[in-house]
Amino acid sequence: MRYMIKQLVLMLLVATLMNSCTLEPSKQLNDVASDHIRINQLGFYPKSAKQFVVADTLVAGFEVMDMKFNKVYEGKLSDKGIWKASGERVLMGDFHALKTPGTYYLVIDKKLKSHPFQITDGLYKEALQAAVKSYYFQRASMAIEETYGGIYKRAAGHYDMACSIHPGANSDLRSLDAPGGWYDAGDYGKYVGNASLSTGQMLLLLEQYPNVIPDKGLNIPESGNGISDLWDELRYELDWILRMQDKDGGVFHKLTARNFSGFVMPENYNLERLIIGKGTAATLNFSAVLAQASRLYKEINQEWAKKAITASERAWKWARTHESIAFNNPSDVVTGEYGDDYFQDDLYWAAAELFLATGKEKYLEYLQENGQLYQHQLTNSWKFFVRNNAFHSLLENADQLPDEYAHQLKQGHLHLADSILVAITSNPYGIALERFEWGSNSDILNQAVILCMAHRISGDEKYLEGAEKINDYIFGKNATAYCFLTGFGSERVMFPHHRPSGSDGIDDPVPGFIIGGPNHDRQDKNQVSYSSPYPAKAYEDVEESYASNEVCLNWNAPAVYVMGYLENNR
Repeated sequence: MRYMIKQLVLMLLVATLMNSCTLEPSKQLNDVASDHIRINQLGFYPKSAKQFVVADTLVAGFEVMDMKFNKVYEGKLSDKGIWKASGERVLMGDFHALKTPGTYYLVIDKKLKSHPFQITDGLYKEALQAAVKSYYFQRASMAIEETYGGIYKRAAGHYDMACSIHPGANSDLRSLDAPGGWYDAGDYGKYVGNASLSTGQMLLLLEQYPNVIPDKGLNIPESGNGISDLWDELRYELDWILRMQDKDGGVFHKLTARNFSGFVMPENYNLERLIIGKGTAATLNFSAVLAQASRLYKEINQEWAKKAITASERAWKWARTHESIAFNNPSDVVTGEYGDDYFQDDLYWAAAELFLATGKEKYLEYLQENGQLYQHQLTNSWKFFVRNNAFHSLLENADQLPDEYAHQLKQGHLHLADSILVAITSNPYGIALERFEWGSNSDILNQAVILCMAHRISGDEKYLEGAEKINDYIFGKNATAYCFLTGFGSERVMFPHHRPSGSDGIDDPVPGFIIGGPNHDRQDKNQVSYSSPYPAKAYEDVEESYASNEVCLNWNAPAVYVMGYLENNR
């Protein structure tokens, strides 16, 4: 009898232990992933920090399960309190010690599970390629052929030949040929300032890692020509930027109609295309990015590089004699304004790139006599992040600078990066953002760019981990639970404010776009009903939401940089 009791106790003990290691999902787990669990839905590198959030569910611990329902890790959740931006009680879990490659999911309270995720090398390879190829899908003036675009093939639109010059542009020209380039956002406009900032950020990645996107890496028309497909894609935009220069050296601001079109495919667009405005900001941004490109492109195509630097210096000369011409939309134009009336940062970026491209002392003297405050101003990155573009190019080429000046820039950058890390530590979600404005996803990604550069100049692992934590937010560890890159993640954005995606008759949107993200100002609230009053949740996956769900060049560019940097450092 005593022996039978011992056997029974032993059997119960074994059963208990097995139950702690193995779950039967049909009996214990909800088949649907819980929105309470917020995690990077792509996953993590083996060496990454690995954190996730549990929102508004009070539990003590968690388990990581493999796809055979075996427990491979367990840990405790830490209480981060109430996040005012989302109104949630936030718990955070950490399983950085788990490094074994595989596919996993989280389980909390023995019944709630997360979306599946991977631990793997090459984590962002496909997402990076898609984020770059999204620019190919934004090409104007050419068809997207099935060979390269698959189901997202479309006819050409907007050849942009003999476009009339709007009377307010103050030019002797009456028309201009300006084909090519990328559509800027969900609309069909093309804007020099935003094009320059975005291209400049990706040129920095190309400078650091020339083969980050190899030849034939994207399957675009230029693939197989012997140079990086990223170079090919950037060149398509740079050639359009070059075409936007007036005879006097000044640069036109944008190419749009007077108003936005409806949700139609490019070939069905019927509005008059105009060259609109000419001003200091566009001219200096043009000067900066073409100087940057000329320096990096000269070993590939010396003729093109010479043409670019000549145009850049002509633009600089024009801007130095027209230093305060701000662009404002004419009274009959309502397309994106991209206004800017502060030009010291634009001058600084142009001088930085011109010095690095030419070595001329006059540009270095300008930089040293007109230093800029080392900071990251949120929102409107096309307006404020150009100074950071300058800092990053200078830091990448610090050996060309006087020692004291280079040291000053390095210390300024590390101080800024450290302040971002402090903000990450104090934020319940482990990010560095508390304000959610138009394009908030680009704000947070630009913080990650700063951390990547801090890692590059210092080698300190803490900056790389900080960039990874920020990227986790983009891929699902956020208060909306969405993965903000179209075509990726388990909780996908399906209805971006993007005209081709909304009018091509295909269920899934064009992949590879970062959408704007939560926007507390809700400029579209008369058309869109927002389900939450909280800033970090001010997002709706509906086509009408241009304030939270649009795509844009300058939201993708920092994502390309960050994913490219992580792929080369993990």
